[in-house]
Amino acid sequence: MFFKNKDNMEIFYKDSGNIDDKPIVFLHAWGSNHTDFDYTFENLEGYRRVVYDHRGFGNSEKPEKKISLKHLANDLYDLIGYLELKNVILVGYSMGASVLYKYIELFGTNNISAVVICDMTPKMTCDNEWKYGILDGKYSKDDVLETMALHFDDLTEAYMQLYKAIDPSLNEKNDRALKRMIEIDLSKNSYYSITAMWFSLCYEDFRKSIKKIDIPTGLFFAHPGSLINPETVEYLESHIKDTYTHIFEESTHSFVNCKPKKFMNELKIFLERIN
Repeated sequence: MFFKNKDNMEIFYKDSGNIDDKPIVFLHAWGSNHTDFDYTFENLEGYRRVVYDHRGFGNSEKPEKKISLKHLANDLYDLIGYLELKNVILVGYSMGASVLYKYIELFGTNNISAVVICDMTPKMTCDNEWKYGILDGKYSKDDVLETMALHFDDLTEAYMQLYKAIDPSLNEKNDRALKRMIEIDLSKNSYYSITAMWFSLCYEDFRKSIKKIDIPTGLFFAHPGSLINPETVEYLESHIKDTYTHIFEESTHSFVNCKPKKFMNELKIFLERIN
């Protein structure tokens, strides 16, 4: 199904469950689409489940302008309004969690009853005072420039480097086969959306915004992790009032879609706690 956002763009979504059940909206990761949450969408009973593709990704319209976390947060606002959802639970994975951060920065927590942040830091880049960015706290603004330059030069190569950072076991795979897989993934999204959203993700700093989160919050992170420093959890716990933490042991950043049954079961535990 599709709806049109305020920018008159077609946004793809799927809606399942009883219309009277409590709604959960799932927000997918960078370079991905709504299928991040396929298992949970199909198997989580007792809730109205909504998944969708951010603009520029998956089946949604792929514009050549207006791609940033602000626009993606506005699309989420439009979707909630279009479906007339009340007291929504938001589950954001990776970039989806950054969309969640931006949504709360712009709109607060009115009409949001709980959030789940899946493996995402409030600030991706690191500096002398901030060590909880991506890639074990070693990704600086200079690294952003190098990444963006590689995006423009060879997006497949740039993406492969990130794939290997997210899942170190890929270093043992054949690069040619891995590149073919990446090219298939990239074909589902637009070059502009991939590149523009990486810049937007690296530009934003939500350390002030997370203090606005005054509702029950699930913190789902991985250990030993790969993209996000697991110590980020302690920072979030100290700045968000009401948190519940679950660490997915022996996991990388990809636990949402690589361990879908475990993810759904832990999500159910959190949902039972807040009901």
